[in-house]
Amino acid sequence: IPGSVGSGGILSDIDREFLRESEYELAPSPRQKMYTQRLYLYMNMTKPSDKLYMTWAGCDQEGRTLRPAYLVDTIKKLYPDLTIEKPEEADLFARLETWEDSFDYVAAGLREAVSGVLPEEKRKLLLQLFKGMESRAETAAEAEKLLQGAFAGYREERLPKYLALALCGSDLVGSITRLETFAACAYGHFLQYELTLKEREEFRFEAVDMGNIFHGVLAEFSERLPETGYSWRDFPEETGEKLLVECLEAQAAAYGNGVLYETARSRYVLERMGRILRRAIFTLQYQLRQGQFTPRKFEMSFSSLEDLDAVNVALSEKEKLKLVGRIDRLDTCEEDNICYVKVIDYKSGRNNFDIVALYHGLQLQLVTYLNAAMEYERKRSPEREIVPAGILYYHMDDPILELKEEKTPEEISLEIRKALRLTGIVNEDERVIEKIDASAGTAKEVLPLTRKKDGSYGANSLLMSRENIEIVSDYVRHKLRELGKDILDGEIGMHPYSRKDTEACTFCPYKKVCGFDRKLPGCEMRVLQEEEREDILHKMGEGMSG
Repeated sequence: IPGSVGSGGILSDIDREFLRESEYELAPSPRQKMYTQRLYLYMNMTKPSDKLYMTWAGCDQEGRTLRPAYLVDTIKKLYPDLTIEKPEEADLFARLETWEDSFDYVAAGLREAVSGVLPEEKRKLLLQLFKGMESRAETAAEAEKLLQGAFAGYREERLPKYLALALCGSDLVGSITRLETFAACAYGHFLQYELTLKEREEFRFEAVDMGNIFHGVLAEFSERLPETGYSWRDFPEETGEKLLVECLEAQAAAYGNGVLYETARSRYVLERMGRILRRAIFTLQYQLRQGQFTPRKFEMSFSSLEDLDAVNVALSEKEKLKLVGRIDRLDTCEEDNICYVKVIDYKSGRNNFDIVALYHGLQLQLVTYLNAAMEYERKRSPEREIVPAGILYYHMDDPILELKEEKTPEEISLEIRKALRLTGIVNEDERVIEKIDASAGTAKEVLPLTRKKDGSYGANSLLMSRENIEIVSDYVRHKLRELGKDILDGEIGMHPYSRKDTEACTFCPYKKVCGFDRKLPGCEMRVLQEEEREDILHKMGEGMSG
């Protein structure tokens, strides 16, 4: 019948109605099958003359929960007084049919025996079953594994001092990231930095690669900008865009053997990075114009600061921690006999100052940068008072706004700049705030601050007194020494941290290697308690005075 059969050769109801009068016999339709099945169910349920028992499985063979068939709900509606009863579970040993069935039973029984909670009536059956497994060649190896697993547990040990020094050297060299990894989990640090285990490298472009490109482009842009005759404050739009394109192309061509030109996806990523970087250079320029700070150093490597105590930490008379890394940007503002110092770190992810993480050694980077920058400026200008102005993050992004009403291009640009305001810690001194952000209006455009009616900013996590900034700085120096000493003392404990909804193990590449399992005795997470800033600052001050 031309045009009567639907897509895929499936007959419609009209087709079936037409063919029903023909000589051809059609297969039952899905609807007919459903009614046939219901008829059979009805016939089976009406056969019993005395009692009818209905049973169904609660889970499948893999232990996943199964929902009852629709018929169960139908019967419950017809007979609302019926109650569902679960049969009494027979002894597991009596239900074992094969040796494979016994593995879980033996594993649970051995664990109970080790814990001293195995009932006496099961002890003989377990021993009989385990000896049977040991005597069979097919299950002897499994029996040995089960026995080892029953007595498995974690016992913390340290490396001998001589071995820790052999692995790390008396001059411990590493980045802040290395120390933060140690603070997160000493065993993870041991696997990564001392045994130097690495994941197999894959030829692909990931978020970390994007961050590297961002840093490389901004560093080259800052280095080449003076060649154009302009500074960060005054370069025109055309000059900035032209130089940015040249820097991005140079970085992309040299990165990963040209991986960014391989596929349409990678070329789109390159285009997106161009948009983000364009937004970054003009936003950073705008932020500088709102204050009085001037960029002094870009990509300031610690290798050029070898004489600074902030990056050369004495651990003992013979041991030293030598930090490697670079400060993304160091800004200064000089006034009379005072030099204000501000450090900015470019981040492709969302970052903010977290004093709880800092207290536990998980966020030491930016404060260490400030300590190095402050010491550098003291040596450069010993006659001046060096004042910490702030440690700030700039989020590399080209944000998309959700506007509830139509806005002009100027208003949209203002909203985008607000979305890209700096975060971190700023000296609460009003003079310092105005030197960083002198924008008019109640809401600042560089810093996420809004004035109240009385002119104050109120309680704000961005602001911190100079005294407290110095407490944090001193504490970070102390924490660096503490972590460095623990590494050289052979600390490799497997106690990853846990905090709210984050854990050290979540993105750890070694979690399938270390064997950490909370079910095993001795495997415990270090739960970090949430505390108020003032309480932590008090503890930091006490730790320094003690």
